[in-house]
Order: sequence, then C-alpha cells, then structure tokens
Amino acid sequence: MTTGELTLTNGHTVTGVKPMKSLNELLKNVKTQERLDKVLIVLLDSSGSMSESLESSSKISLAWHVLKDELMPNMNEWNYGVVIFSEHVDWEVYPMQDTRALAVRRMPSAGGGTSMMHTLVTAWEWVRINAKQARFILISDGVPTDSSTGAILNTANKSIPIDTVGIGNEGSYGYDKEFLQELSRITGGIFTEALSVKMLAEAILKLSPSVRPLLGEVK
Repeated sequence: MTTGELTLTNGHTVTGVKPMKSLNELLKNVKTQERLDKVLIVLLDSSGSMSESLESSSKISLAWHVLKDELMPNMNEWNYGVVIFSEHVDWEVYPMQDTRALAVRRMPSAGGGTSMMHTLVTAWEWVRINAKQARFILISDGVPTDSSTGAILNTANKSIPIDTVGIGNEGSYGYDKEFLQELSRITGGIFTEALSVKMLAEAILKLSPSVRPLLGEVK
C-alpha cells in the first residue's frame, strides 16, 4: 500500500495515510454558518465485506435500517450527520435535525476497501470547525485499509468520544476487537459487539442521545 501525508486545516500532518481526496474536497459544501451545539456523527462502513449476510440480510442493509428504526426516533433534537465510507468518504446526510432525511435516502451499496482514517479525520475536522460538542458512532465489520490501526490511535482526537460497534465476527476476516476497544477507550467512548440483528438494534438504541446523552467539548 502506498502511503503519504494528510495535512489538516490546523496545520498538523498525519503520516502513513493512503492517498485519497484532499480534506478540502471531502469537506466541501458541508460547513454550516453557525457552530452547532450538539452533534452526533455516524460513521458507517460500506466496504465490500458489509455485503455479507448477518442472519437474514446483508450487514449494510441491517445497519441502515437499524439507524432509521432505533437511532432516528431517539435523537432528542440533536443535529446529526451520516458519513458513508468504503474506498471513498461521502456525507450521506449532512448534519441537521430533520430525522426524516435518513428515511428518504437510498440505502448505500457495499464495495471496496475501508478508508477509516480519512473518515475519522474528515469528521474530526468538520466538528472542529462547526460544532461546540460532538460524539461519533463508528460502525464497522473490518479493519482500516488506508492506514494502520496504530496511526489512527496516535491521531485520535481524544476530546470527541467515539462509540464503536463491531458487526459480525472478529478475526481474520472481521473487525479488530482490540483496536475498536482501544479507540473507544482513549476517547471516552464504549465498544459494543453486534453478533446478531438483535444485538445491533440494542447497541444503536443504547448509543442514541435519549439513552446516552454523552458529548465531548470540541477542542
């Protein structure tokens, strides 16, 4: 894997990152006019392995429907955004309060690698510019393919809690449990395993603002 550097808007540089779009391209058109008080950013893995089945449906389909059914009714008027990531990083829903927005979106397709570093950096940069308080929910069934897990841990913005959810089984073809646990631990978040549809639904409900009002002060 060819790696390079990613320069943040505050001048800091992240090394060991697979070249992709610049941060200016990734953040284009998603800035707000005023800093938002409470923002929940959902980072949803849509890499190729998310097309695999978990019980009755694909993991990407289950995650998408659980977000609509368990998270959206429990937002407590927080602003929220949904970032879909595979080999690309795309805002599926820009940060807003309208919980109907996710319902009218087409379910993302799964394919490609897992650009987790770029996704996290994009979200960290967005909240630094646009939010007063924030929390992330990272949902993934795999490991980053655009950076090492160590580089992500070293880069982590520890003021923003990251709740991580590992879908499916860990191991050779699944997520890195120790990495997700550590990413949550150092940021003040929690890690949850979702080995079934029921566990996934329970995890997302547990992480919703009405049940878990935790936020981090943006620094």
